[in-house]
Amino acid sequence: MEFEQIQELINSLKMIINEEKDIVIPNPGNKDKIELKSSSYLFVVDLNRSGHKKPKCTFQLREQQHKDYPLLRLDLIGRTHPNPPGNFPLANQEVPCPHIHIADPNYGQSIAYPLNHNYAKMFLTDDELEDLAIVLKSFLERCNVGNINEYNYNYQVTLL
Repeated sequence: MEFEQIQELINSLKMIINEEKDIVIPNPGNKDKIELKSSSYLFVVDLNRSGHKKPKCTFQLREQQHKDYPLLRLDLIGRTHPNPPGNFPLANQEVPCPHIHIADPNYGQSIAYPLNHNYAKMFLTDDELEDLAIVLKSFLERCNVGNINEYNYNYQVTLL
């Protein structure tokens, strides 16, 4: 996928199309999804709290026609990510969680950015990072979702 297409998909105005007005962030060990629609595309935001050996919390944006090519992935809980060598900010650096992966035509999902990086555009305080509803809403804002406040967000209080 080309850079322009990736940016168009990420930046297109999207709306949540779930009929239920309650979005339930899954408990640890479970997954769910939110369906989104723009004027031209259908999207899915995966809410993944299932981890094989350790707890995990990942929110991921995918476009329906390119399901195997995540556009954005927020890793809230997980291991440090080693960025590959290359010609981009943070090349060859280790990026601890939380971090965000932004699709790249040359590197796919293999580049991670700290949330406070200008390219990441997800400036959250430590207190906000403790509240999954705030983190999910911030991620949906980063995905350019317009009707976030029309929904209620429910979740288990603890991250782990």
